[in-house]
Amino acid sequence: LYTIKFESSKQIMDTLNYYMEHIKDILTYNGNTYDIQINYGMLLLALCCWCFTVLRVFNTIPDFCAFTAACLYLLFSVQIVCCLLVHCVGISGVWCALIGFAYRLWVHSPVDPVFSNRVFVWAIFACYLWANWHYFRTESSKFTIICHIVATWLGYEANNIWVKSHAKREEKQQKKEKE
Repeated sequence: LYTIKFESSKQIMDTLNYYMEHIKDILTYNGNTYDIQINYGMLLLALCCWCFTVLRVFNTIPDFCAFTAACLYLLFSVQIVCCLLVHCVGISGVWCALIGFAYRLWVHSPVDPVFSNRVFVWAIFACYLWANWHYFRTESSKFTIICHIVATWLGYEANNIWVKSHAKREEKQQKKEKE
């Protein structure tokens, strides 16, 4: 019985070590510095775009930070699970979804964005196109571009769902205040 338990826990540890090693490879692009520079640079730009657009919706900074942390946790979790399932590496789905979410909010926002925000968001979109062009012209599979488009669309649609639920919450809150 003791030996079986030891073998079982060894198998569990081996499996955990395998997945942890693969997650490290996912987050570090198997050590490919060029992909790391492009994708983490795009993640930084996407987070800036996110901040410029999403922050305007929230009344308080803590609410914005909690929402952003929850979204990043969800996006990174989905990205890592997808990479584990199809044996790929990278975080590009995260920045694509962030850009899709922020772009939809920026385009459909009732508040007219300041000109500098508009220029900034278009610059982010140009970087998004450049990064996808890079993947298209390199030896990278066309599957990567399809995943980028799907992730961007999912971010855009997630914002659509979020905006509708946010509007319903505000409507309920206004009804409560009237009563």
